[in-house]
Amino acid sequence: MSKYDLIFSNRFSHRFVRHLIFWSVFLIYFFYTNFFPLKPADLQDIKTYLDAFELMIFLPVSVISVYIAIYFLLPRYILTGKYFSLLGIIACLTLLYFSLAWLLTVLLADITKDIPFNQLPVSFRWFLPIRYGIGLPLTSAVLTTIIKLLKVWHQKQKENELLQRQKINNELQLLKTQFQPNFIYNSLQHIYDLVQKHSLQSPETILKLSDLLSYILYENEKAFVPVERELQILKTYLSLKKTFYPKRLWIKLKQEGKPAELKIEPLLLISLIENCFEEFLHEPEQQLALDIEIRIDNNELYFLMKCTSNQAKLRMHSQDHNWENVLKRIELSYPATNKFDMFTVNGVANFILVLEPDKTSSANKKEEEATVLS
Repeated sequence: MSKYDLIFSNRFSHRFVRHLIFWSVFLIYFFYTNFFPLKPADLQDIKTYLDAFELMIFLPVSVISVYIAIYFLLPRYILTGKYFSLLGIIACLTLLYFSLAWLLTVLLADITKDIPFNQLPVSFRWFLPIRYGIGLPLTSAVLTTIIKLLKVWHQKQKENELLQRQKINNELQLLKTQFQPNFIYNSLQHIYDLVQKHSLQSPETILKLSDLLSYILYENEKAFVPVERELQILKTYLSLKKTFYPKRLWIKLKQEGKPAELKIEPLLLISLIENCFEEFLHEPEQQLALDIEIRIDNNELYFLMKCTSNQAKLRMHSQDHNWENVLKRIELSYPATNKFDMFTVNGVANFILVLEPDKTSSANKKEEEATVLS
């Protein structure tokens, strides 16, 4: 049984142990607050301990007040904001607790005293009902209500975090699917043209497309994949594009550093390159020189891309729909561990992306393992 389960689980066994611990601590506190040795010699007198033990007859009043507070007042009046009704209920319950404590005082006097109840000191007849019928029950009820409220607040926070993560995952899945349709259609069209021309590249191109489609189908559903696998499929993707546009596309790819155990969101880098193609290679007369540098250093991934087009006028803008989707995807997957910039210098579009995939994948792994208990 973990500490989290002990505190927040609603399973009967966990609740039983939780309440048992609370009342055990409460009993010890109750006993020692009623332990009044007047001199050191009283510590050796059994009567001192019996006197403290006898006062535990008032314990049921506190038990009743605690369970009425957390199972009746809290859900019906406090959490629903019915505070005026709550004040009236508390006033009535206070009279009830005082009456119960007064009856227990009469019973205690009948058991332990040899004189009539009305002849006992006022401190006994009235102080005990006030202390154990009003003071201690209300204090214990307020304390347990505060603890219960903190638990409810914590559980609401966890539920909100879970819903937020689900929303982010749904948005990510939607953004991922936006990459596939156009690319698949265009690739099939180019392969059809190659087959019609009886090109020797047709079999190899079909195999590369098959590998890429397999990656899209089976790996794209995962939250993260190894960086090494992502870079491998990125090279396959670039090779396909070069085959489709042999006279219009020039690609230079440079990679430094070893991926090791780093992970990244699938197709994230490819989506950046695909957007570049859509911006600068969408017209038949356009030509594009693509210079890509990928560097891995100190668990950070640096992605630098330069797009040089023969078109003097570039349409690249961060508020374009496609780029907005990519930026949103990066922000959702790497909310605190990403740096992205895009700008044009002397007709060359530059894209810079810096990620810390190791930290992000570890954080998401911990979130996936977390369990929200209601």
